[in-house]
Parts: sequence; C-alpha cells; structure tokens
Amino acid sequence: MNQGTNPGMNSGTGRAITELSPRRSPQEVVARLAHHLWPQGDEARALYMIVDAARDPGLYPGLLAREEEADMRSLYQGDTATELAEVAPYLVRLTRGSAVADWLVGEGWGRGWGILVLADDDIDAVRRHFRKFTIVNGEGGATYLFRFYDPAVLGSFLPISDEAQRAALFGPGIRFMMEDAGADALVLFESVNGDLRRVEIPLRTNPGADAPRIR
Repeated sequence: MNQGTNPGMNSGTGRAITELSPRRSPQEVVARLAHHLWPQGDEARALYMIVDAARDPGLYPGLLAREEEADMRSLYQGDTATELAEVAPYLVRLTRGSAVADWLVGEGWGRGWGILVLADDDIDAVRRHFRKFTIVNGEGGATYLFRFYDPAVLGSFLPISDEAQRAALFGPGIRFMMEDAGADALVLFESVNGDLRRVEIPLRTNPGADAPRIR
C-alpha cells in the first residue's frame, strides 16, 4: 500500500489529548455508545479495538492484567513484538458487557487510545489484514510506520485517500469508528461502492442530539 507523502505516515504521538468531560462518566459513554458498537441483528459482526499502547504508559500493563479474560493479539510479530511490546498496537476483541470493553471504551474515550473496528472475520483474520499496514512504502522507496490506529491519523487520512487505498484498508465487512476531535461524537467510516461514507453520531444529552450526521 503506497501512501505517497500523506499525513497518515508518521511515527509521532503528538496528538493533543482531549480529557473526558467530568459530566460524562465512563459508564455513561459505554451506555450511550452500546447500540452503535454492538447493533442488534448484526451479531455475526465482531467489534474490535486496535489499541495504541504507546499512547498511555498504563495501557500495556492494563492489557497484560486482562489477557486471561480478553482475546487480544499484537499487530507486530517475532522479535519486534517482544522488543516493542510496551508500545505496540494490539488488536482486542470487545464483547458487550465485558470488563475489558468497559475499560477501553469507557475510560479511553477522548484519550486517543485507539480505533474501533467492526469486522466480519475472526480475530486472526482481522490481525492478518491490519498487519499489512503497520509499515508502508512512501515516495522514493522509503518505509514509514503508518499509525492508522491513532484516531487523529485515520480521521485525517481517510477523507483524502483514493479508491485504491480505501479498497486496501477496508477489508470484508469492515467499518471504522472513533471519537471526534472533541470527544463529543462517535465517527463511523465505511466504504460504499468505493466511496467513503462518514457518519457522525453526537453523544450530547440534549434532545435530538443523537441524530446521525452523514457526510
């Protein structure tokens, strides 16, 4: 997947962190997002999160503490997975009502901990798909870390991506979801007949605020 010189290719973690509003608890975030993350009638599709362990020093220990109760895989492998374990991206399956889902979605909301993915495949197939994009080729044959699992990076990359790039990144049944820049809405991206569809679902509590905005 050749990305040229686009802003999705970088190795920095300089995204400004938006703190969770004190009026919106982790429990409230999960409750308000649940029917979008685990839609009724779509049980065949699984929800995953690609967690950026480099984002917060507590993420890797937190994942280790929960590895017995959660299905997770590093997107790195071999020596790289061992040497960079504390800052690697991890694919984690999120089951509704599980402690790991409540932690990553509720406490991570607004902190840029990673992106959410709805996919038709099992965790090993989804891992194989996304492993292809951790390192990409740029102009002149240079290679780059592609931090697509950072909400700010993916949210900037997808609107300027071309059809071939979207065809590569969107696998079978895949939808991407993430917080917006202010952590006030869930943003969903999907590919529809090669075109990018963006849906913004506000989390505000005022009447009518949950009506999705499609772009």
